[in-house]
Amino acid sequence: MNHEELQTLLRARARVDLPADYPQQLLRALHEKQRAELLQKSLWRLAGDRFRTYWSEHSVSTPAYALGWAAIFAIGLTAILLFKPAGNTPTLTNHAPSGVTPMHTPVNAMPVTFENEGK
Repeated sequence: MNHEELQTLLRARARVDLPADYPQQLLRALHEKQRAELLQKSLWRLAGDRFRTYWSEHSVSTPAYALGWAAIFAIGLTAILLFKPAGNTPTLTNHAPSGVTPMHTPVNAMPVTFENEGK
């Protein structure tokens, strides 16, 4: 279509009188067509389309993504270093140092007695 044909078409379009409710009718027809197309798709396809649309709208560039992970790593490392116990804090161990006996007998080594035994 060349420039002259386009001008002729636009002039003809300007002379056409549309009904007053034409935009509302057009919008209603468009919504009905969209609903009909949606009803033909399966639930999984609709969910996949929504998921892809969500992630495509919220995509970030690679440098921003890398910077975000670096910030999370730095915050985590800082938190670990800040909440790390000091060197003079006692720690729990599973074994007693040599030469020291535990203050109690382990449960599995205790003798078991019953009150009604021998009666």
